Amino acid sequence: MEPKFENVQTDNESSFCSLWFSCARLADDHTWHYHPEFELSWIVRSAGTRFVGDSIERYEPNDLVLLGPNLPHCWHDETDLGAQEHGSEAVVLQFRPESFGGDFLGLPELAPINRLFRASKCGLHIQGETAARVQGSMKSIFRKTGLERLLGLLEILQVMAQAPNDLRSLASADYHITNDITETNRQRIEFIHRYVRQNLGREVSQSEIATLVGLTPPAFSRFFRKATGQTFVGFVNILRINEVCRLLMESEEGITDIAMNCGYNNIANFNRQFLALKGMNPTQFREQRSRILDRPPVQAVGADMQRKPHPNRISMASSAE
Repeated sequence: MEPKFENVQTDNESSFCSLWFSCARLADDHTWHYHPEFELSWIVRSAGTRFVGDSIERYEPNDLVLLGPNLPHCWHDETDLGAQEHGSEAVVLQFRPESFGGDFLGLPELAPINRLFRASKCGLHIQGETAARVQGSMKSIFRKTGLERLLGLLEILQVMAQAPNDLRSLASADYHITNDITETNRQRIEFIHRYVRQNLGREVSQSEIATLVGLTPPAFSRFFRKATGQTFVGFVNILRINEVCRLLMESEEGITDIAMNCGYNNIANFNRQFLALKGMNPTQFREQRSRILDRPPVQAVGADMQRKPHPNRISMASSAE
């Protein structure tokens, strides 16, 4: 994709940046962008689609992600979320490795954190009890100053480094950004995302989108694959399944009706696509989410939350290269 460079400014009398903010919509506040700093982002209040490199996934409140340097990313809220009274809320920490000093990071005791840094080049989704601990520590950063504040950041990194089973890789291993960043291509991708989201209930063809962005179908196909790492058909399918998941959680509407309203006229194909992306069928997804949402909030992100092994689970021991 063609991301926009973001210039990160450190806080006064600090070696890193900490932000706790609210906005009408994350998609409007931060478009597809990258920066040379590591970023730890906690989406306190918002739900929608998260883009990290070539990873496209649905996110929900309390989404927590660690991003490596120069990894393009953005969060697109649900269409109607900005109309809510409080909008979106996020806590973000941005820092460079040199915040700790090169010699310091070379110490043997810092080896787990260095492995964490290397694993974060593709983005890491932090889950379970680790997410709950990190979120609590991120809050406390805003009450600290001086060395205590820097040690607070180091403590957060150590918590993540010691819990590889709660870390899941997002972008593919060979993903990297190109140097030919242009405003035109960035705007194209953002337009395509909005247009597809607004028209999920009908067939949106590649030739239709190509015309709208001023490209021939073959040129559009090459552009889109290079920009997102996805085929256009695959991209549309991901957004449709994400919308199905939202409706499965938020409504009592029948699964067949939800699928058809999201553009699936062939239910057998819908079931195959859902299983391929979510690892379970729609009925199992709805039942699983209902069990999780019925639990007290602390348990929902704590050690009692049951999760199946994910193919992108990180092994910190094997990520040293």
